Amino acid sequence: MSADILRIGRVIEVSGARVIGELEASVEDLYRTYKSRRYTVGQVGSIVRIEAGDKLVFGLVTALRMAEMVIAEKSPNTKAHERNGDAKWLEIELFGEGLRTGIGDNDFTFERGVVTYPLPGQPIFVATVGELGRIYNRPDKPSIHIGTLAQASALPVYLMTNELLGKHFAVLGTTGSGKSCSVTVLLQAILDIAPSGHIILLDPHNEYGKAFGDRAEVIDPTTLHLPHWLMNFEESTELFVGKTEFAATSQTNILKEAILAARRSFGTAGIEKDSITVDTPVPYKLGDLLDSVVAQANGLAPSKKESHDKIIAKIKAMQTDKRFAFLVRPDADVVDGLASTIRQYLRIPTDNKPISIIDLSGVPSDVVDVVVSVLCRMIFDFAVWSPRPVKVPILLVCEEAHRYAPRSDAAAFQPTKQALARIAKEGRKYGVSLGLVSQRPSELAETILSQCNTIIALRMSNEQDQNFVQRALPDAVRSLVDVLPTLRAQEALIVGEGTAVPVRVRFSDLAEDRRPHSADVPFAALWNEDAADADYVIDIVHRWRHQERAGVGK
Repeated sequence: MSADILRIGRVIEVSGARVIGELEASVEDLYRTYKSRRYTVGQVGSIVRIEAGDKLVFGLVTALRMAEMVIAEKSPNTKAHERNGDAKWLEIELFGEGLRTGIGDNDFTFERGVVTYPLPGQPIFVATVGELGRIYNRPDKPSIHIGTLAQASALPVYLMTNELLGKHFAVLGTTGSGKSCSVTVLLQAILDIAPSGHIILLDPHNEYGKAFGDRAEVIDPTTLHLPHWLMNFEESTELFVGKTEFAATSQTNILKEAILAARRSFGTAGIEKDSITVDTPVPYKLGDLLDSVVAQANGLAPSKKESHDKIIAKIKAMQTDKRFAFLVRPDADVVDGLASTIRQYLRIPTDNKPISIIDLSGVPSDVVDVVVSVLCRMIFDFAVWSPRPVKVPILLVCEEAHRYAPRSDAAAFQPTKQALARIAKEGRKYGVSLGLVSQRPSELAETILSQCNTIIALRMSNEQDQNFVQRALPDAVRSLVDVLPTLRAQEALIVGEGTAVPVRVRFSDLAEDRRPHSADVPFAALWNEDAADADYVIDIVHRWRHQERAGVGK
């Protein structure tokens, strides 16, 4: 039998997985001490136990409130009533049960889900550390250690790797909540047990360059190589026609015919020219593209050459713009390098560097959406055309996901949004996992977020974001969204397929040299004295003009 000191109340009402309990009048403080260990009482997010015969039913406290109850006098001849303002009620969401295997307090096997429901009047107890250890025990499936239980720092928390990756996940939290560090802890834990993984991390702010040390292949704008011929027709239209001006049917038709002619003109061994389409990923030279546009304009009146001239001017301007050198390749450099590009980005073979970090911070803003679209589509197409069974599962982690898959179609570059949506909906079948990271989940496409079956929610103070996350959570834990504004840095609420039960976790600490560049800037310390001189500005101007990255710590 459980120690009376751990008893805190009794069941009043049972409605499905939801239980209402009344705290005992003797509960006057927030803690109970048992076997030299202090336990919290009635805290939102804490675990309680209800004994139901040989079953132990466990639940998560989701709310605590004081109710004013009207209690009738004992005398049946009087209608007088008294009011009791001290009744405290617990709201509990049941999540699992244990079947006793012995007489010891911790002799039970835990299973997710509830079959035996408690009855009104049955006692409610605080779950002990030993019982929590059984609940949060390392799963018998492949799993990663990411931190400790927030209410019991001695208990490690594990996530199930296949469930986390196989059914997508999302890391959501406001700026300063520890989101980037949490992503780093998560990915480092995955790589610790999967040294031959294949992870692509889209890094829009140059945060993660040093976080993974020698295990990462960092690709920045100076080493980024995504030749123009990798784009499909829709992406090419975005680049060569533009979204700021009306893309008339005549311009798109001109471009389509020119790209098709240029691809067929280049030719690729083993592919018949007639089988090449405008979207076939075979190389073509921009010189051949321009020649085709000029050829289409021959014989036309000057007034009808305007569309042709705009395309030619746009392409020639990009050819002379150094910012687009990674994308717009000179004719002499055009080779069939699709296989080598895939090997580099997807880490095949890994060469002891299982993660590719794509630094997008220096990519021009007017073309970054096209770059992300090409990367996402290349990953998915590679997986689709790979033989079964899957030999190379891939994880794509998209930082600032709301930028590339916004809720509003008007704000979206449709090819990028469509590529991410296709991975979210179909990627699991082909071994492509998606990890979304966002500080504004309310701006994220709901159809894409809904495919993420594990939600890692850090501190979130914006009510609109909270409501959005609430809709994405399972019904049984939606009330836990109320705790999001009170989470500390490094703390998160994790629910979904990746965890055996909903858990409030404190992520593991990171070594100083493995933290992403996302920490708050210490204004007070840096403004205490001059930390830079004229040479500092001159050096930055030089880097700015030459598009050169500064090294870490410089």
